[in-house]
Amino acid sequence: MPTEKKIEIKVDEPEKGMRKVVFQEQKFLFLEQKIGQPEKLILLPNFEKKLASTELFKDNNCRFLINGGFYDQQDQPLGWFFTQRSLFKKEIKSALLNGFFFQDKQGKIIIDDVGPQGPVVWGLQTGPLLIFQNQPVRFRLARDEQARRMVAALNQKDELIFLVITDSDSLAIGPSLTDLPAVVKKIGEELKEEFKTSVNLDGGTASAFINQAKKIKEYTWIGSFFCLPND
Repeated sequence: MPTEKKIEIKVDEPEKGMRKVVFQEQKFLFLEQKIGQPEKLILLPNFEKKLASTELFKDNNCRFLINGGFYDQQDQPLGWFFTQRSLFKKEIKSALLNGFFFQDKQGKIIIDDVGPQGPVVWGLQTGPLLIFQNQPVRFRLARDEQARRMVAALNQKDELIFLVITDSDSLAIGPSLTDLPAVVKKIGEELKEEFKTSVNLDGGTASAFINQAKKIKEYTWIGSFFCLPND
């Protein structure tokens, strides 16, 4: 997303700690993080402080971190954003941001094409939806580009799995957005997972994925982030 604040990062070896997947003769790298305790997952804003992901990871005692959704030129969430009992932004009408990713009060993680009908713990609007009702979603874009991608997905057991997907030669780029649904489906097959729903999160330069195996840091600040705290 547009910003003036830049974050210096150290270039990592792309293949270190990552898996490979081939789609239409293109080789991509990916890394997954299954959330075994989704009730402990938290969504936090970073719109004002604009801290680096490594600082956020440390300050919030995370064992896993991934960025959230998109933000606009005013450094505000692009679409509905609710967390910490506060509504940061209302839902917007958008053909691209057609996904809603949230946790209800019963602790269930939901990815849907409509917003929640009841109280939630946290949630955001993002998109596009990549897999819906077990099928890859097809869409057209006036402009598309290859960029690093971050994805949230639910399998048939409603287990939450986050993905980072990059090019085989560079962590800075990855699949095109229109190819992403098929790439995610292919990754599911590689993991022996059948994704029933998945949605695109913010990617490109404003994306970060940090776990015990890998640190993939942003080039410009992330607007929000999911953190799975240490026990």
